[in-house]
Order: sequence, then structure tokens, then C-alpha cells
Amino acid sequence: MEVHHHSHHPKSWKEYIQEFLMLFFAVFLGFMAEYYLEYRAERHKEHDYLVSMKEDLKADLVEIDRGIMGMEKIKSVGQRLEKLLYKPAWSDNEIDSIYILSLNLSATLIKPNFATGTIDQLKNAGGFRLIKNQEIVHKISAYEKWKQTILLQEESNSHNWRNIHLLQNKLLHVTTLGLPEKLNDIRLDKAELERIQKSTGSKFLTSDKKTLYEYANYIWVQRGYVAYYEIMVKMEQQQAKELIKLIEEELAH
Repeated sequence: MEVHHHSHHPKSWKEYIQEFLMLFFAVFLGFMAEYYLEYRAERHKEHDYLVSMKEDLKADLVEIDRGIMGMEKIKSVGQRLEKLLYKPAWSDNEIDSIYILSLNLSATLIKPNFATGTIDQLKNAGGFRLIKNQEIVHKISAYEKWKQTILLQEESNSHNWRNIHLLQNKLLHVTTLGLPEKLNDIRLDKAELERIQKSTGSKFLTSDKKTLYEYANYIWVQRGYVAYYEIMVKMEQQQAKELIKLIEEELAH
């Protein structure tokens, strides 16, 4: 029985080059496929971030509109209250108005509750690097920076509100004001106020005009704070609208 031995011819340099190229292209294509999948995943994340950011901005616009309504109310209520406080004498109805307007002044909400969900994710997860449009990144940064400026103004507002509350406690029988059951639920127990007047001789805690004028001054200062705050919030409102438009244009690509 014959045994046939297979002879192996040595490879030529062309064959070695061919095998090397095949191996190189296999690795290269695998790398490119992995890079493409990663690229697509990041683009999906970018899309999701932009959609979420747009929704947060729209929610901010609703909050800003609500806040501006409150600011306009405070400016109007404050002006009416100032004029009443400077009158030399008041009718019973005007005294009731001082109480009700004072409560309106204190109970009106003006601070927008800005959405922070998406911006927190962008900061904590390094999501800013995924947003390719640098104009959007810069506008988001500017939007967030202006929020911090607004916060500083809110602190000034809060300080003056404390002074207003202290003077209200020196002037008004606040026990005649009913506890609210819902927002903007303003109640005055007129019968109780009349009972206090019969008992003490006055519907106010003091007859000192200086204290009344001081109260009016703080209200005027607060109207000024609120007016300036409203300007700042409207600037943020405009930035939000511009950013929404820019994001929508990017998502449409």
C-alpha cells in the first residue's frame, strides 16, 4: 500500500501580504462597526437629552408666566395699599381692604419653580460632551447662569419680605385672617375685627402714623424689587424661547 505525502510549498510574499491585508481589514471593519454602534448610541442619548431639555424649558415658560402674573398682582396690590396707608382716616371698608390687601401681598407666589431634571443629568453624567451643537451648549450655560443671578435677587426680595411681615405683625390683628384652604384663598373675619375694635378702640394694633408710613415705605421698596425681578425673569423667558427654537431646529436635522 502506497502512502502519498502531501508536499507544502512555501508561501510567496504576495500570499503573506494578502493574508495580512485580510486580517487588517477584518480588524478594521470590526473596529469601525463598534465605533459606529457607539456613535449611534451617543446620538440617541443626545436626542433624548435635547428632547428632555426642550420639555423642561416649556415647563419653565409655564412657571414664568405664572410668576409674572403674581408679580403684576403684587405691584398693583402694593400701590393700592400704599395709598390707603397714607390716608388721614379710613372708613370701615377701607380698613377691611388694608387687611385683605396685606394678606394678598404676603400670599401671592411669584417665584418660578424651574425644572432641573435634565440639566442635573447633563452635569452629573457628563452629557454636555454629547451635544455637538456648541451654540446650544453655550445657551444652556447662559440660561443656567442667569438662574443663579435671579436667585440672588430672590434673596434680596426675601429679606425685605421679612421686614414687611414684621410690620404687619405690629399693625394688624392677624388673628382675624382666616387660614386658607387653597391658593389665593383670602379670608377676613369682619365680625371678629369689629369685636376687637369694640374691645380695644381700634382695628389696628397701633395708631402711630409713623409705623403705618414705614409699612407703606417697605411695600414701595418691595414693589421696586418685584419690578426688577420681573425684568430679570422676562429676560430668562426670552432665553428659554430662543433655546427651544434652537433645539427644535437641531432635532429637525
